[in-house]
Amino acid sequence: MRLPAAGQETTIISGIVQDGQGKPLPGASVTVMNTVKGTLTDSLGAFRITVPAMESYKIDIQHIGFKKLTRTIARKDIRKGGITFTLLDDQTQLSEVQVMGQSETQQAKLQPIKAEVINTKAVQQQPSSLVELMNRSAGIRIRQTGGLGSNSGLMMNGFQDRAIKNFRDGIPLDYLGAGYNISLVPVNMLERVEVYKGVLPTALGADALGGAVNMVTKKSLYRYAEASYEIASFNTHRASLNALYSDTTRHFFVGADAFLNRSDNNYKVDVTVTDQETAARTPATVRLFHNQFTNYYTEGYAGLTNLRWVDELRVGVTWFHINRQNQYGASMSQPFGASVSRQHSVIPTLRYRKKFGRLGIDQFLTASNIHTAQVDTARGTYDWYGRFIPSPSRLGEISMQGSLSDIKFSYFTSRTHLSYQAAENHLVEFNVVSTNIGRTGTDPMGLTLPGTGQDILSLPAKYYKIIGAAGVQSVFLNGKLTNNLIAKFFHYNTSTINVDMYGTALGEHRATSENSFGIAEAVKFALTGNTFLRFSAEAATRLPEQDEMFGDGNFHRSNFLLTPEKSTNINLGFRTEKRNAYSLEVNTFYRITKDLILKVPIDFLFTQNQNVENVKGLGLEADLTVSLNRWLRANGNFTYQDFRLFDTQNRQTEKARLRNTPYFFANLGLNSTLNHIGNNGKIHLYYFFTFVREYYLNYVPKNLEPDGFLGLWGKAKFDAPNIIPNQGLHSAGFTYHPGGERFSIGFQAKNFLNARIYDNFRIQNAGRSLHLKLNYTLK
Repeated sequence: MRLPAAGQETTIISGIVQDGQGKPLPGASVTVMNTVKGTLTDSLGAFRITVPAMESYKIDIQHIGFKKLTRTIARKDIRKGGITFTLLDDQTQLSEVQVMGQSETQQAKLQPIKAEVINTKAVQQQPSSLVELMNRSAGIRIRQTGGLGSNSGLMMNGFQDRAIKNFRDGIPLDYLGAGYNISLVPVNMLERVEVYKGVLPTALGADALGGAVNMVTKKSLYRYAEASYEIASFNTHRASLNALYSDTTRHFFVGADAFLNRSDNNYKVDVTVTDQETAARTPATVRLFHNQFTNYYTEGYAGLTNLRWVDELRVGVTWFHINRQNQYGASMSQPFGASVSRQHSVIPTLRYRKKFGRLGIDQFLTASNIHTAQVDTARGTYDWYGRFIPSPSRLGEISMQGSLSDIKFSYFTSRTHLSYQAAENHLVEFNVVSTNIGRTGTDPMGLTLPGTGQDILSLPAKYYKIIGAAGVQSVFLNGKLTNNLIAKFFHYNTSTINVDMYGTALGEHRATSENSFGIAEAVKFALTGNTFLRFSAEAATRLPEQDEMFGDGNFHRSNFLLTPEKSTNINLGFRTEKRNAYSLEVNTFYRITKDLILKVPIDFLFTQNQNVENVKGLGLEADLTVSLNRWLRANGNFTYQDFRLFDTQNRQTEKARLRNTPYFFANLGLNSTLNHIGNNGKIHLYYFFTFVREYYLNYVPKNLEPDGFLGLWGKAKFDAPNIIPNQGLHSAGFTYHPGGERFSIGFQAKNFLNARIYDNFRIQNAGRSLHLKLNYTLK
């Protein structure tokens, strides 16, 4: 940097760049016109520029997603101290999945490692769940086994469930149990969601095959409070509250996040009813009657920032409680009317972050106990109309022996991330995640060991896993070529008393231990400033998770015979865009996997994870966004994936599609923003359409599949209940700001044509529903 000549008088211009809600904007471009001086704001939105002395300065500030700001400031005003610059949202640049600039949020989508960035800020006033936002993105499907609070499984690029890891601010989410997940967390709590496909960044360092979801929480060092409340069909209520206080020095902060989810989930479904006298089975449409879900979540935190010995030290305590009425098990073949499941925990966390010159340290620690209970004591059964049929020989409605289980899962998780800027164009990273989990419990009505009569849940089960990753990111050819090389080490061991899939005690001790290595390469080559190619390849291992081996204490059975799945993954992508005009992204992927871990239904009530020996296939996804004019944007995407079994030694399953896995789905969206409505108000209108091609609950011989091109039209050559039919879902809504950004009213009609929607394991989801959401921000 050129220094001022001796004796030349200078002025220091400093300030803060923030958005309309008073939150700092890192990565904003600040330029002093008529000089060569400029900079980017730091993580606090602050900047500082030394310029030659003049009577006034014309300052230009830009940030993608916000309107450009140009201000002329007199030198005498600058001498009074730092100046605050507020940028207003530019709705023509906002969309649910988009690139926003060059901060952490903005860079993620441009990295060699493929990522979708879901900008929750752009839609936080909408009564939309995170599940819906992600399902509108290319290559992603989140499947639920019912309404609000039901189990959610993410499917992406051919992999599903635990093959895709979930993170919160870079930390694996397992330690939070069922209290914090994609289907429950309000979009108001998040800054963005990063969805990585295939290879993971070193900083995440997990044993994922299909990718990862990283939910990034809001980060602000300003004082603020935000509240939202949503009321919807089926007596659904969702509320959230975020509050933060920071002292004037910005060295101390304290805050709290809380949310509530509650719903009766009493929507209508199509079922088969059995007559108790004649045993005749007839189809019927009934309303669910024992499907209520309630979830409370609260996190309080405090910490120190920007001190000599720490960039951030954060201590937090989380409490959550879940109460779930069980209407059915793994399928809708049998109703329940009394069984409930509960889960609760208090979880302390500690995080320390500091950058010492070129070396950066990020350490996270947590230890907790998560308690899960299952109550099944009804001495009889229920029919789909809610009528109770006594049966004195039964001790429970789900099983003959019933259940009063109380299971404790103990967690200790440590995550250590080190980064070192070896040279200007070379960043070295190390990441280690270790997880130690134990399970013990009681069930006075449960199974016992033969001979001793000991409760099998009282026998401890132990699980330990450690994942190490080392990576180098290098930039060549003046920034045109970026390369990520990552190596990984995997180790896990388990120890338990084995049981079979029905929980029957076999009485044998089982201990398993395995080590494995993996390697990944991701390359990005920029053809122009807005166009690039991206390639990645990986030889990966995915270790069985504790809940896949231990079960969840409810409807998911244990399987201690699971083995790790191993996969070779290749990804190739192309992206181009013209700002305020269009963006296009096309990606292809190939997978070949051995011992794929797949969740399957067993005996109509329970699910279990099992290994599928050999699976391979390829896929294609495309995503196009177009600005039709100044106030109207259109977005469309589709995903096709063809994953099939091979070397099965079985004519019926050879080359069959992977069961219970959609192979084609697409989305269409329209967004419009109208300003100057009423007294300085504005309204945002939107419409979304989602289509899912029919797929099959079980394996289907290839010769019985539809004859149409790639199976995209026509009908299967059989008629059976395991066909999950074509589905089309239409939703529309608006968000109204009466004046300014502080208060908004959001309304949405979901599935307004009341189509029959089926999801994971062909479980029927809700039909038409209406949602009203109020948001208020105090800053």
